[in-house]
Amino acid sequence: MKYKKTELGKQTFKDRNVALTACQRSAFIMFDGEKDDSFIFKALAGMGLKTEDINYLLEAGLIELSGSQDPMVAPGKPVESLTDFSKASADSSAPTLTEQERYQRAYPVATQLTSSLGLRGFRLNLAVESAGSYKDLVALAPKIREAVGDEKFAVLANALRLS
Repeated sequence: MKYKKTELGKQTFKDRNVALTACQRSAFIMFDGEKDDSFIFKALAGMGLKTEDINYLLEAGLIELSGSQDPMVAPGKPVESLTDFSKASADSSAPTLTEQERYQRAYPVATQLTSSLGLRGFRLNLAVESAGSYKDLVALAPKIREAVGDEKFAVLANALRLS
C-alpha cells in the first residue's frame, strides 16, 4: 500500500506535537504517496520498523492511504498524551519489557521533554534524537533530569524503568 502525509501530519511533524521514535520519524518522512510500504519496510529494516509503527502513524492521523485506495484505518484517533503514557507505564501488571521495548517507549518521552526546553535544550534534544538504543537513553538520563527537573523526569524514569 502507498501512504502519504496528511496536512495534520505535516503540521504536527513540524511542530513536534506528537512524539515519534526515530524509526517512526524516518518512516513518516519516506511516506510520499509514491513509495509502496514494502519498499519502506525494506529500507528501514535495520532500524526495526514494525507494522505497529505504521499503525501508530495511521491512528494518529499523520499518514493516510494515497490515491483511490479505501482507507482501512480512520485517521484522527487521539494519540496518548505524556500523562496517559506515564499511567500506562506505571501499571505493575505489565510484562517485563526488553531493552528495545523500553527504548521504544522512552524515546518519545525523552524527545518530548527535551524539545519542550526550547533553545536552551537544543543540544540535549539533538543528543536524544541521535540516541539509538536503550543504553544511550540511560546514559543521557542524568542530563535530562538536570534540565527538566525531578517531577517531569519521573515520567521518563518510569518509561526507562529507572525508579
